[in-house]
Amino acid sequence: MDLLGDAVAMLAERGVLDRLGRLIRQVYRRAADRQEPELGDDAMSFGTIVWRNLVHLGQAEFAGVDGVRARLDDNSLEILCAGYVVRLYSLQGGIESIRWEGSEARLGGAVENSRDGQLAFDDEGQFPEVFAGVVPPKRHVRIAHTGDIATGEAVAYIGLPRDNRDGGSPWFEVTLWFGEVAMAGTPLPVADGAPTVPQPRHDELPIPELDLHALRPGRVSGRPA
Repeated sequence: MDLLGDAVAMLAERGVLDRLGRLIRQVYRRAADRQEPELGDDAMSFGTIVWRNLVHLGQAEFAGVDGVRARLDDNSLEILCAGYVVRLYSLQGGIESIRWEGSEARLGGAVENSRDGQLAFDDEGQFPEVFAGVVPPKRHVRIAHTGDIATGEAVAYIGLPRDNRDGGSPWFEVTLWFGEVAMAGTPLPVADGAPTVPQPRHDELPIPELDLHALRPGRVSGRPA
């Protein structure tokens, strides 16, 4: 049984991956265009812009899309469609180095995917139409993304997270979704003179409130060149 293939096929059929892929590419390109290193912009500011833009524009992009719900959970964009729960995380190293222990929400999907037997219906009360059918065996899907700070070229993986607190891979299955494999595990460059001490994860910072009614989904849904 190809569980990741089933998830990808369903999310593609519902239009989720097409919209999300275009949005990720556009956000990275715009963030790169806006960088001004001479004013102090660096990898941290680049990553923060990408993360916040994806959260806010992602909610606007999927607003009103039939059968799809997008919301903010634990400072990350979460998309619910056809029983699947899709979350986005920035990739800050190789794809096998990603960790899910950062928060209960990050770890929860990996833990649930790793359980045997019936999965939990934790969102049934809030989104009954999403869980009207059969819940997929491994319903949690994660997208790990990164990009080049100079060119804005993005890379994204899609996979099924696994609880690996006792060792092993953080994925049951994972595959490169788009982008160049050569740069997928390359950390974002840091401007000369920038501090090398560990920086906080973007998804651990507070998200400022934004009026989503002021955002027009049509502005971010065009296919990139």
